[in-house]
Amino acid sequence: MKIIEQRFLRGPNLYTRAPSLMTVLDFDAADADAPQRVHARLTRLLPGLEAHAVDPRAGAVLRRLGRGETAALPYLPALVQRELQRQAGAPAAVDRTHTVRGVPGRYRLVCGYECEALAAEALSLAIALIEAPAAGDAFDLAAPLAALRATASGQVPSQPVAQALYAAALADTPVIKIGDDPNEYQLGWGSRQWRLDESTANALYAEDDGRIPVIAVTGTNGKTTTALMLAHCVQQSGLRCGWTTTEGVFINGERAAKGDCSGYWSARKVLMSPEVDVAVLETARGGILKRGLAFDRCDIAIVLNVSADHLGLDGIDTVRDLARVKAVVARTASGAVVLNAEDPHCAAVRRRVRPGVEVLYFSLDPEHPVLLRHLEHGGRGAYLQDGALVLADGSRRHALIPVEAMPSSLGGHARYNIANGLAVAAALLAAGFSRAQTAAGLAGFVSDNRNNPLRSNVFRLPDSGVTLIVDYAHNPAAYGALGEAARSMAAGRVLGVITAPGDRRDVDLRDVGQACAAHCDQLYVYESARRGREAGATGALIVEGIALAGGVCRHWRQVDDVRAALDQALAQCQPGDVLVYACPSTLEHLVAALQARDPAGAALVAAGAGLEAAANG
Repeated sequence: MKIIEQRFLRGPNLYTRAPSLMTVLDFDAADADAPQRVHARLTRLLPGLEAHAVDPRAGAVLRRLGRGETAALPYLPALVQRELQRQAGAPAAVDRTHTVRGVPGRYRLVCGYECEALAAEALSLAIALIEAPAAGDAFDLAAPLAALRATASGQVPSQPVAQALYAAALADTPVIKIGDDPNEYQLGWGSRQWRLDESTANALYAEDDGRIPVIAVTGTNGKTTTALMLAHCVQQSGLRCGWTTTEGVFINGERAAKGDCSGYWSARKVLMSPEVDVAVLETARGGILKRGLAFDRCDIAIVLNVSADHLGLDGIDTVRDLARVKAVVARTASGAVVLNAEDPHCAAVRRRVRPGVEVLYFSLDPEHPVLLRHLEHGGRGAYLQDGALVLADGSRRHALIPVEAMPSSLGGHARYNIANGLAVAAALLAAGFSRAQTAAGLAGFVSDNRNNPLRSNVFRLPDSGVTLIVDYAHNPAAYGALGEAARSMAAGRVLGVITAPGDRRDVDLRDVGQACAAHCDQLYVYESARRGREAGATGALIVEGIALAGGVCRHWRQVDDVRAALDQALAQCQPGDVLVYACPSTLEHLVAALQARDPAGAALVAAGAGLEAAANG
């Protein structure tokens, strides 16, 4: 058996709600009599293996092994690892083994744990214990088992601390381990936390569970903008907010970390800050798969949409698989889940919501059947009607804010940001915010290069009559929505400078081309991140999609250098045109290209001044 991949999932994850060690194993079939030799060794060295099995399938695996079935061998490591953890003094209740779809001989093990260091050591010992008898070698378990017990004992808190942790668990208080000292813990989150050590262990019986409100945002597109909208609304209401996005970690408006911060460690940074009253956490696919969630539960979960992106990576091959990943967030909600009524994958997430948790829908279509059925049965939600965001609160309907009063809607052209605003409105309704607070927050949020860089940043280039849209669109659904917005804003043509990451599937890259061709008159395809592909291969597939689309696009060109692509597109722009520059990592190339043609426009973009600033002179 060979370990291909291994990671700790420290919170609720795709496989279980408990902290788990996920391992991918390659298994080579042993010779015919190996199973009996393994069975004899295991029953002698670990007589409690079947007796202490939580899963009744363990007994079946052992019986199959005794009958000489080689196919039972890959299911042993997780069972043995669990028993070794039990004997080391840190029992775990979870062990699961699944075949990896499409890869014969490969298996995914999910093993629960109480002590992280012990889990990895126990699995290594389990594999060694299984493979040694198969090779005809003797195996002395006493010494390695003693080492496991030493590892476990080094992670056990002292008795007063252990008692305090037990009391905290009974009170449903979140527990976060701090550093390597087995006696240092944070109980509770944010501004309602307190710290546990040898000195405070006897003073930990608080009056509440130490939790602050947590709103988790997931989906394929729109997560960052929605999280920022929410954080802005929370702060406008007078509460101290901590939030995470793909741009960084922010505590009360101050950046605490920079970069893609939509995973486990970033969320934990917010939850550990004593200056946070409410946490808003962008929760992306990669973070869920890599480390699990940083919280055992959230108050409100938002699932914006589910569409093709990152497929073929980490065992996620279909949109349905991706929906299962997003549903991990929804399953942790204790108060409410906000779902997109127009997205069938989102609507299906309702089946995974825990009993007693409210579901609210949002929809751009006020007549959508899923929304209407929900509202007819007294459900709550938010929808767009007659140019305004409307809240449905039981039998009452309240016009919340005109679309044109939301700067992020770009005068109503950016329907995807209207949808994001509806999701925010539904979440804040569920969280108990007033309509006035929600309306004020949405009216005050501006999606420009200062507040929300590279996401629907719109610039009107001086003296040229050209409107420039910069957006991080990188998948077919995002490109389709962006193209629709650009077309509705254009008095003339729509030109696009586009790309996509090279680690997407061939079909997804062709779909990017088709989505863009449906709305753009001219397209210039550049290369950004090859991610394993040959030079030019990504652009060639996008161009294939453009050629097959039969859309409005009549001129396209593959120009792999981004600066050259921008230069050529800008040279073709005429008054009334809209130029879309998609999927940039920075504005450096755009500023340089504008500087060569339009110094005033370059200065505008470099300063982060958007459409409103340009219109106001």
